[in-house]
Amino acid sequence: MSLGLRAGLLGWVLACATLLAGAAEPLVVQGPRQRLGPHAVAKVDAARSLGVEAIHAAAAKDFSPLPESGSYGFPSGAVWVRLQLDWAGAPGERWLEIPTALLDHADLYRRDAVGRWTVQVNGRSVPYSRRSVAVRFPTFRLTPATGVETLYLRVASLGSVEVEPVLWEPPAYAGRATREQFWFGLGVGLLSLLALVHLAIGIGLKERVSLIYAVYAGVTATFMLAFEGALAGLLAPEQPRLDYWFLAVSFPAFLALIWPVFSAIVDLRDSAPRLSRTVTVGSLAVGLVGAAARLAGFNHLAGPLLSLFFLALVVLLLVVACWQVLRGNTAARFYLLSFTPTLLLVGYLVARNMGGPRIDWMTEHAGDLALYFHVLAMNAPVVARLLRLKRERDEAQTRELQSAQDEKRRLDSLVADRTAALGVAKERAEQALATAQEVLEGQRRLIRTVSHEFRTPLAVIDGTAQLLELQAGPTATGLPSPATTIRAKVRKLLGFLDGALRQDQLQTGHWRLTRESLEPEPLLHAVLAGVDADPATHPVELRLERLPGTLYADPKMLTVLLSNLLENAIRYSPEGGGLVVTAEALDQGVVRITVADHGIGIPAEHLPRVFDRFYRTGQLPGVDGSGLGLYLSCEIARIHGGELSVESVLGQGSTFTLLLPAEGPL
Repeated sequence: MSLGLRAGLLGWVLACATLLAGAAEPLVVQGPRQRLGPHAVAKVDAARSLGVEAIHAAAAKDFSPLPESGSYGFPSGAVWVRLQLDWAGAPGERWLEIPTALLDHADLYRRDAVGRWTVQVNGRSVPYSRRSVAVRFPTFRLTPATGVETLYLRVASLGSVEVEPVLWEPPAYAGRATREQFWFGLGVGLLSLLALVHLAIGIGLKERVSLIYAVYAGVTATFMLAFEGALAGLLAPEQPRLDYWFLAVSFPAFLALIWPVFSAIVDLRDSAPRLSRTVTVGSLAVGLVGAAARLAGFNHLAGPLLSLFFLALVVLLLVVACWQVLRGNTAARFYLLSFTPTLLLVGYLVARNMGGPRIDWMTEHAGDLALYFHVLAMNAPVVARLLRLKRERDEAQTRELQSAQDEKRRLDSLVADRTAALGVAKERAEQALATAQEVLEGQRRLIRTVSHEFRTPLAVIDGTAQLLELQAGPTATGLPSPATTIRAKVRKLLGFLDGALRQDQLQTGHWRLTRESLEPEPLLHAVLAGVDADPATHPVELRLERLPGTLYADPKMLTVLLSNLLENAIRYSPEGGGLVVTAEALDQGVVRITVADHGIGIPAEHLPRVFDRFYRTGQLPGVDGSGLGLYLSCEIARIHGGELSVESVLGQGSTFTLLLPAEGPL
């Protein structure tokens, strides 16, 4: 038998053996990158109960070629993949990669030199420190073997299962991974930056569309990071299932936000409010229920339903967007331009995860290009808006500057007019002040003249009335005699003249404060003795408590002050109404003197004005008074550095309180 015939026969026998073993043609290991899909067969373990020995002993009819797309959808069981590698070329080390981050478990079984099965574990349930190659996708190290080698790959997931094994030379794998990570990171970074820009615009300018899109872009970036298995690698390499939890929430949230973003951009609430409201509520409800179901562990049921809902929603979006374009909606054209590539790409990925067909040209760089195009398209309105805002700001600044100049001219004119008016008013005020000063000086001269000229006649009248009073004796009726009445009127007139003269002296400075060291107790007794009060009708009680030995004050002024307070209390007290005068020393060198009566009291509305000049309450029409006594008393207390106050209860009496510094001004 010739050599060629023997080789052909041997090849036929090997082919038959391969078919009987249920495996595809072995892959000859060579080159930097090789796809294993056409050289692999698979078996679904629905109960997830089979081990590697049982799979190795399974019949050929139990295995079938891998799907063209490499996706098994959302199976509840595990998928076993049989691989055969021909190491005849004796190449160096190879890395076996399954380019998806959606697998929870990816275990590679391989016989060692003595025929025992060894296993390398991987997947998003395995911490990075336990992976044979610490990368995002399940990747296994393969050292060269002798001849044809059979390997088994077991994959299982809570989500979709996609198996497209690729064999790499390590340098080629590292170069490809670096490029992919760079472009993927650039795309997600630009999308995140776009989210921040729209968030700032939405908050700063209170724009609802920018706020909604900012949330949508942030959720999309999170979804992409979790979908590609990069989130756990960045945040918690030892907790790789973090990607699953974020994906379980971000994908339903992404679905829930697609329609609100579209509705806000094209302003669908005006053109189709019922459709906008219905689909918005439905999207939010599906997103919320889907997230809850995925988190509760029902992803095998929720995943396909969410995927079908997304595909239906994409179709509805494109139909409604085209409808709005036909109606002349410019924003709908922009939406189709910027969102359609991204939505079609995500739709393709979702359809392929459900077992849909594979499109090779969409698996390499189409996703990156769609994302970059979306970022650039969404930046266009941002840049346009910023330019419009700058133009509006410049126009507003120009208007404000013109308005400020007009206002300045108006204010300058107004200031000139007001200055001229104030000059005229100043001249008039100066003339009025000079006239008032002349009138006031005339009044003061009149007061001094009247006080001087009236005192002698009044003294004569008072003396004559005293003689008549002595000659007439007491009246039989008990009423005051005419002479007594004359004397009372003379005292009233003299008191008015004294008050007016003292007021004038205080105002002109002729009556100046002259402090002396005096004993307060003798002064109080002297004041009480000098007051014209009948002890039978108005008894006065003097209470002295801890008085200082000396008081630094003007004795004449202090006598006038206390006399006015006592006479005022007697004047407004009924017969038999007693007075209580209290003097005591307080802390910090202050002396307090109070004059309390049990008279008619002062109404609350009159209390703020009792110390005003010429002010009288008018409660007792027949009571004498000029309205100057309390005013003078308050002024005397003030120039001593003290304070005079009053408290009163209508119908019960009043209490006047004088606070004086014992050693000079407070």
